Amino acid sequence: MVGLVINDSDADPGRITRCGSLGEYRTRLLMLADPDTVDVLEQVGPIAWQDRKGKTHSHFLDHVAIKRDGRRLGFTDKPYRRVRPDFEYEISQVCAEAKRRGIIDELYLVTEYARDPIDLHNADLMRGCRDDEPEVDEIALDVILNMTAPRTMRDLVREIDRGPRGFRALVRRLHSGQLKQIKKEKITLDTSVVTGGVGDE
Repeated sequence: MVGLVINDSDADPGRITRCGSLGEYRTRLLMLADPDTVDVLEQVGPIAWQDRKGKTHSHFLDHVAIKRDGRRLGFTDKPYRRVRPDFEYEISQVCAEAKRRGIIDELYLVTEYARDPIDLHNADLMRGCRDDEPEVDEIALDVILNMTAPRTMRDLVREIDRGPRGFRALVRRLHSGQLKQIKKEKITLDTSVVTGGVGDE
């Protein structure tokens, strides 16, 4: 069991969520790193399904991500080696029933192969830099608003002039979408960025 505090800030202690495996924890990190995610619910259910013999069972979704546009996306984690026909049969019923009840709009099965290592690295970094520092955040935002061309994180950190605190502030701006990487890569001091909405996917 892995505990994870989410939606925390100086004004709000947030809440503790629990992940039943390291895989679930990694998936939740990726969800929380998406600027489009406003909340993540855990162990959502019970959702009824029937096996091939007609016996009714209950399934709980590992995560439901709430998006800014109101969509509710369900995710179930499973090691690839355990994704077998019986589980696929179960999950197809769970998806249909959860949609019927309005619990989710779509359901995704996540295995270890679905988690991009670059995205996971950056999600972990964003998680570690999530605590606001108002003074440095304000300076970082001023620097970003004055950007007219791509810059490296290193250049911006120098301009902010607050050492590692400046780097963390920039990571928070990447998370918010106010900054955007020019190319997909692990975030480092050498990463080139532009203001939000300008770079490539």
